[in-house]
Amino acid sequence: MDTTSQKRRDFVLRLGKILGVAGATSVAPHTFAKGRSANIKSVSLKQGAKGSQKLIFELDKSVRHKVSTLKNPDRVVIDFLDTTSLTKLKLNRNTAASKQLINKLRDARRNKNDYRVVLDMAQQAHPSSRMSANNKSFFLEVALSPKQAPKSVEQKTRQAISAVSGGVIRKPIVIAIDAGHGGRDPGAVGKRGTKEKNVALQIAKRLKKQIDRQPGMRGVLIRDGDYYVTLRKRIEKARKNRADLFISIHADANPSRKLTGSSVYILSDKGATSEAARLLAKSENSYETKIAGARLHKNKTLNSIVVGLAQEATTTKSLEIANGVLKELGSVNNLLRSRVESAGFVVLKSPDIPSVLIETAFISNPQEEKRLKTARHQEKLAKAIFKGIRRYQVALQDIDSQYS
Repeated sequence: MDTTSQKRRDFVLRLGKILGVAGATSVAPHTFAKGRSANIKSVSLKQGAKGSQKLIFELDKSVRHKVSTLKNPDRVVIDFLDTTSLTKLKLNRNTAASKQLINKLRDARRNKNDYRVVLDMAQQAHPSSRMSANNKSFFLEVALSPKQAPKSVEQKTRQAISAVSGGVIRKPIVIAIDAGHGGRDPGAVGKRGTKEKNVALQIAKRLKKQIDRQPGMRGVLIRDGDYYVTLRKRIEKARKNRADLFISIHADANPSRKLTGSSVYILSDKGATSEAARLLAKSENSYETKIAGARLHKNKTLNSIVVGLAQEATTTKSLEIANGVLKELGSVNNLLRSRVESAGFVVLKSPDIPSVLIETAFISNPQEEKRLKTARHQEKLAKAIFKGIRRYQVALQDIDSQYS
């Protein structure tokens, strides 16, 4: 079992044990006593001695934070608790900072209350941090010192030790890739006779190749040929392969042939509610129903809580990956809408696997149909989807970085 699935299982089992002992019939929602969120005003970079650099975040109040590192590729992750940023952060480099440790800065909201900054590093670096104040401003200083590259034998040894540390071997992140329709179901058909099922499968196969080339990631095709798979079977296959993410690939259609653009969907609240009801009904008739690796049982209250918590966490992660994919798709195709949409698609209804449905383009539009048939455009779409998924991998690899 991979560490992500184990983490989910352990959480749900601990919850069940606590509720079982207490004999509780309800659980209050999470409540935190806190004031307004901190706001990140700006970030700047300064050059230090011996190749070191200092990243300085200006905030309007002091914050709790967590700094950690990730490898393959090298990154430094800075998590701000109960913090937001009113604008996307831009790295203002000091003119003296010519020797760069940082290739790129990425930032995004994490969960509902926190903020994450990821630094893509040019080489390994050791980070340290401290808070300081000046008048009405507060500053988080993250110092970055370059690490000397180890010799090849030493590097392999350290990686081996790290991999088995604590008796846990990190498994690759599994992405279930669902090519829509198939077999007797052609999906939408373009004016030139292009079938959605074929385009979706071709893009899915290209996406799998890109995923499999990335260390720490593995793609699983829900269907690898022209045959029909029921919607529920698609979810079941993803779960059997212990998928960490479910991506469903489609091509849109509309009576108006003028309509163009890509769009990305996650499960709607209505769809989530109906799926929760279905699972709870199933748990009353079957002892084998499982959520997040834990078996549901006859305690209706506990089951309702477990399903609700799983769906809430899954929806948050689904939105994170959907936003990333939508942004990347915008670089290779125009967007139908600039925001992630929600709908009750059956393939999105897994309560414990973040799921996203992608309408790559309008096959009903003659120009987009023509592009969808070309290997070049399919490769561009697959690469854009991969880049969005890659952002999700960064978050999942931070399994051991918990707030203190």
